[in-house]
Amino acid sequence: MKARASTIFIFATAIGVLATFAAPWLELRGTYAAWRVIEWHTFWRGDGAFLLANVVSANVNVPIEFATTAMPATMREVMWLGGALGAWHGLALIGLLAVGARMRLRAGASRLRVTLEILTLVVVNVLLVFALAWLLALPSSLTPKVDFRAGADLHTNSLIWSSVTWLPLAPMLAVLAWVGQLIALFQRLR
Repeated sequence: MKARASTIFIFATAIGVLATFAAPWLELRGTYAAWRVIEWHTFWRGDGAFLLANVVSANVNVPIEFATTAMPATMREVMWLGGALGAWHGLALIGLLAVGARMRLRAGASRLRVTLEILTLVVVNVLLVFALAWLLALPSSLTPKVDFRAGADLHTNSLIWSSVTWLPLAPMLAVLAWVGQLIALFQRLR
Protein backbone atom coordinates (compact mmCIF):
# COMPACT_ATOMS: atom_id res chain seq x y z
CA MET A 1 0.00 0.00 0.00
CA LYS A 2 2.85 2.39 0.86
CA ALA A 3 4.66 1.61 -2.40
CA ARG A 4 1.46 2.34 -4.35
CA ALA A 5 1.00 5.64 -2.48
CA SER A 6 4.61 6.60 -3.29
CA THR A 7 4.07 5.80 -6.98
CA ILE A 8 0.90 7.89 -7.04
CA PHE A 9 2.74 10.77 -5.35
CA ILE A 10 5.61 10.64 -7.86
CA PHE A 11 3.23 10.47 -10.83
CA ALA A 12 1.06 13.30 -9.46
CA THR A 13 4.14 15.44 -8.84
CA ALA A 14 5.37 14.96 -12.41
CA ILE A 15 1.95 15.90 -13.81
CA GLY A 16 1.67 18.83 -11.40
CA VAL A 17 5.06 20.29 -12.29
CA LEU A 18 4.42 20.03 -16.04
CA ALA A 19 0.82 21.31 -15.85
CA THR A 20 1.83 24.19 -13.60
CA PHE A 21 5.06 25.38 -15.18
CA ALA A 22 5.03 24.17 -18.81
CA ALA A 23 1.44 24.17 -20.08
CA PRO A 24 -0.31 27.39 -21.13
CA TRP A 25 -2.90 28.77 -18.72
CA LEU A 26 -3.98 31.87 -20.68
CA GLU A 27 -4.56 33.01 -24.22
CA LEU A 28 -4.08 36.73 -24.75
CA ARG A 29 -5.13 38.54 -27.90
CA GLY A 30 -4.11 42.08 -28.65
CA THR A 31 -2.48 44.57 -30.96
CA TYR A 32 0.85 46.33 -31.16
CA ALA A 33 1.23 48.99 -33.86
CA ALA A 34 0.17 47.29 -37.11
CA TRP A 35 0.45 43.78 -35.68
CA ARG A 36 -2.05 41.33 -34.25
CA VAL A 37 -0.61 39.40 -31.33
CA ILE A 38 -1.96 36.08 -30.04
CA GLU A 39 -0.05 34.61 -27.11
CA TRP A 40 -0.42 31.42 -25.11
CA HIS A 41 1.00 32.05 -21.66
CA THR A 42 1.97 29.95 -18.71
CA PHE A 43 0.83 31.67 -15.51
CA TRP A 44 4.36 32.71 -14.53
CA ARG A 45 5.05 34.68 -17.70
CA GLY A 46 2.71 37.49 -16.75
CA ASP A 47 1.43 39.83 -19.44
CA GLY A 48 4.63 40.28 -21.48
CA ALA A 49 4.81 38.92 -25.00
CA PHE A 50 7.01 36.24 -26.53
CA LEU A 51 7.13 37.75 -29.97
CA LEU A 52 7.46 41.51 -29.58
CA ALA A 53 11.24 41.18 -29.84
CA ASN A 54 10.60 40.36 -33.53
CA VAL A 55 9.06 43.82 -34.02
CA VAL A 56 11.02 45.96 -31.56
CA SER A 57 14.45 45.26 -30.14
CA ALA A 58 14.61 42.70 -27.34
CA ASN A 59 15.69 45.23 -24.70
CA VAL A 60 12.86 47.73 -25.33
CA ASN A 61 10.31 47.83 -22.52
CA VAL A 62 6.89 47.99 -24.21
CA PRO A 63 4.11 49.39 -21.99
CA ILE A 64 1.21 46.96 -21.53
CA GLU A 65 -2.42 48.09 -21.50
CA PHE A 66 -5.64 46.14 -21.09
CA ALA A 67 -8.94 46.83 -22.82
CA THR A 68 -10.94 46.29 -19.61
CA THR A 69 -10.18 46.51 -15.89
CA ALA A 70 -11.34 42.91 -15.38
CA MET A 71 -8.50 41.54 -17.52
CA PRO A 72 -5.61 42.51 -15.18
CA ALA A 73 -7.69 41.19 -12.27
CA THR A 74 -7.99 37.86 -14.09
CA MET A 75 -4.22 37.88 -14.70
CA ARG A 76 -3.58 38.49 -10.97
CA GLU A 77 -5.98 35.71 -9.91
CA VAL A 78 -4.35 33.23 -12.28
CA MET A 79 -0.92 34.33 -11.02
CA TRP A 80 -1.95 33.71 -7.39
CA LEU A 81 -3.46 30.30 -8.15
CA GLY A 82 -0.49 29.29 -10.29
CA GLY A 83 1.96 30.60 -7.70
CA ALA A 84 0.33 28.60 -4.91
CA LEU A 85 0.18 25.41 -6.99
CA GLY A 86 3.71 26.03 -8.28
CA ALA A 87 5.07 26.40 -4.75
CA TRP A 88 3.31 23.20 -3.66
CA HIS A 89 4.49 21.15 -6.65
CA GLY A 90 8.01 22.61 -6.38
CA LEU A 91 8.21 21.66 -2.70
CA ALA A 92 6.87 18.18 -3.53
CA LEU A 93 9.61 17.76 -6.14
CA ILE A 94 12.27 18.96 -3.70
CA GLY A 95 10.91 16.52 -1.12
CA LEU A 96 11.08 13.65 -3.60
CA LEU A 97 14.67 14.55 -4.49
CA ALA A 98 15.60 14.72 -0.79
CA VAL A 99 14.01 11.32 -0.07
CA GLY A 100 15.73 9.83 -3.11
CA ALA A 101 19.09 11.27 -2.02
CA ARG A 102 18.66 9.87 1.49
CA MET A 103 17.79 6.43 0.09
CA ARG A 104 20.87 6.47 -2.17
CA LEU A 105 23.12 7.51 0.74
CA ARG A 106 21.73 4.71 2.93
CA ALA A 107 22.38 2.27 0.08
CA GLY A 108 26.06 3.19 0.27
CA ALA A 109 26.49 5.68 -2.59
CA SER A 110 29.06 8.42 -2.06
CA ARG A 111 27.95 11.96 -1.28
CA LEU A 112 29.63 13.29 -4.43
CA ARG A 113 27.83 10.78 -6.62
CA VAL A 114 24.44 11.53 -5.00
CA THR A 115 25.04 15.28 -5.34
CA LEU A 116 25.89 14.89 -9.03
CA GLU A 117 22.81 12.72 -9.60
CA ILE A 118 20.54 15.26 -7.90
CA LEU A 119 22.09 18.15 -9.85
CA THR A 120 21.64 16.21 -13.08
CA LEU A 121 17.98 15.53 -12.26
CA VAL A 122 17.37 19.20 -11.44
CA VAL A 123 19.03 20.39 -14.68
CA VAL A 124 17.10 17.84 -16.77
CA ASN A 125 13.82 18.87 -15.09
CA VAL A 126 14.45 22.58 -15.66
CA LEU A 127 15.41 22.03 -19.31
CA LEU A 128 12.36 19.82 -19.86
CA VAL A 129 9.99 22.38 -18.35
CA PHE A 130 11.44 25.24 -20.42
CA ALA A 131 11.42 23.16 -23.62
CA LEU A 132 7.80 22.15 -23.05
CA ALA A 133 6.81 25.73 -22.15
CA TRP A 134 8.35 26.92 -25.43
CA LEU A 135 6.82 24.06 -27.43
CA LEU A 136 3.32 24.44 -25.96
CA ALA A 137 3.42 28.20 -26.65
CA LEU A 138 4.01 27.69 -30.38
CA PRO A 139 0.41 28.59 -31.25
CA SER A 140 1.44 32.15 -30.35
CA SER A 141 1.53 34.30 -33.43
CA LEU A 142 2.33 37.75 -34.69
CA THR A 143 0.54 38.67 -37.91
CA PRO A 144 0.09 41.91 -39.86
CA LYS A 145 -3.14 43.69 -39.04
CA VAL A 146 -5.17 45.04 -41.93
CA ASP A 147 -5.61 48.68 -41.07
CA PHE A 148 -7.07 51.34 -43.35
CA ARG A 149 -5.98 54.30 -41.25
CA ALA A 150 -3.05 56.52 -42.10
CA GLY A 151 0.30 55.65 -40.57
CA ALA A 152 0.18 58.70 -38.29
CA ASP A 153 -3.13 57.48 -36.82
CA LEU A 154 -1.80 54.09 -35.75
CA HIS A 155 -1.40 53.42 -32.04
CA THR A 156 2.24 52.40 -31.79
CA ASN A 157 3.61 53.01 -28.31
CA SER A 158 2.04 50.17 -26.28
CA LEU A 159 0.79 46.63 -26.50
CA ILE A 160 -2.96 46.51 -25.91
CA TRP A 161 -4.44 43.19 -24.81
CA SER A 162 -8.06 43.13 -26.01
CA SER A 163 -8.99 39.73 -24.53
CA VAL A 164 -7.71 37.30 -21.93
CA THR A 165 -9.08 33.74 -22.10
CA TRP A 166 -8.46 31.24 -19.35
CA LEU A 167 -7.42 27.85 -20.80
CA PRO A 168 -8.81 25.40 -18.20
CA LEU A 169 -6.92 22.17 -18.99
CA ALA A 170 -3.56 22.95 -17.35
CA PRO A 171 -5.04 24.48 -14.16
CA MET A 172 -7.41 21.52 -13.81
CA LEU A 173 -4.53 19.04 -14.20
CA ALA A 174 -2.45 20.99 -11.67
CA VAL A 175 -5.32 20.96 -9.14
CA LEU A 176 -6.01 17.25 -9.77
CA ALA A 177 -2.30 16.51 -9.27
CA TRP A 178 -2.44 18.41 -5.96
CA VAL A 179 -5.46 16.34 -4.88
CA GLY A 180 -3.65 13.14 -5.92
CA GLN A 181 -0.61 14.16 -3.90
CA LEU A 182 -2.75 14.83 -0.82
CA ILE A 183 -4.47 11.44 -1.16
CA ALA A 184 -1.11 9.69 -1.58
CA LEU A 185 0.30 11.50 1.46
CA PHE A 186 -2.74 10.56 3.52
CA GLN A 187 -2.42 6.90 2.46
CA ARG A 188 1.30 6.92 3.17
CA LEU A 189 0.86 8.40 6.65
CA ARG A 190 -2.03 6.08 7.52
